[in-house]
Amino acid sequence: MKDETGITEALLRQYLLGNVDDEERQRVESLFLTDSNMQERLLAIEQDLTEDYLEDSLSPADKQRFLLHYAQTPKQQRELRITKSIKDWALAEASSTHATPATVTGVRTVRTWLRMKTLLVPVAVAIIVAIVVAVIWLNSRNKRLAVEQELAQLNTPASLREVPSQMTSRDLTPGTFRSSEQETEIKKRDDIGIVELRLPLVQTERYSRYQAEVRRVGGDEAFTIRDLPAQNNDVRLRLPAHFLYRGHYLIRLSGINSSGSVGPAEEYAFAIAE
Repeated sequence: MKDETGITEALLRQYLLGNVDDEERQRVESLFLTDSNMQERLLAIEQDLTEDYLEDSLSPADKQRFLLHYAQTPKQQRELRITKSIKDWALAEASSTHATPATVTGVRTVRTWLRMKTLLVPVAVAIIVAIVVAVIWLNSRNKRLAVEQELAQLNTPASLREVPSQMTSRDLTPGTFRSSEQETEIKKRDDIGIVELRLPLVQTERYSRYQAEVRRVGGDEAFTIRDLPAQNNDVRLRLPAHFLYRGHYLIRLSGINSSGSVGPAEEYAFAIAE
């Protein structure tokens, strides 16, 4: 199905799976930043992808891409487990009461079942808890998607060719913050809007594109920036200053081969001071 933008749901599914070329990716990301309808469509399709994965209805290639994009970090894996628990609970309740066909799944099952049966208090409490968990999860996914879209837009080839006036650049040395004797420290200032980090490639094998996972040490959330090009034996990574808080950060940089598989990771560390 297309809307007035001419972008189909099939294209958006492949975009979320990282299976589109640079031109299509930039077109979707540009619309995401300016079109609220596009934001809603992407979130809805992302939820459908999760449902399809949990129902094991994705093709082997799409399943591999889904795991690469949505099941890498402990937080992502925990979110998938929560979603699967809600789905399994809804299916069990639907099966025990025969209120809905077994083929209706996930949140769709919960909505249909609630309309057709009056629940006892303990079950009602369980539903409320499940709904609260689902709402928190959806809000978290919404916020996460917005941040990752901003990071992706900031690191497109076209954006990397520009040199914004409110940008500071730093060279990082491979190694975790525990092993680095002189960790790179960046002080936040009001006149800095973008932090560019240059990551030297030390591994002998080279890839046409890379992905970087950025994590605040001690935090449970990580963000992944994909399709980063290599230039002059290093990879440049740009982060918005408002994304960074005081503390230590760890970057895991991995190459991606033509089949979509991720190579060994190299670690880089830096610190933010205020």
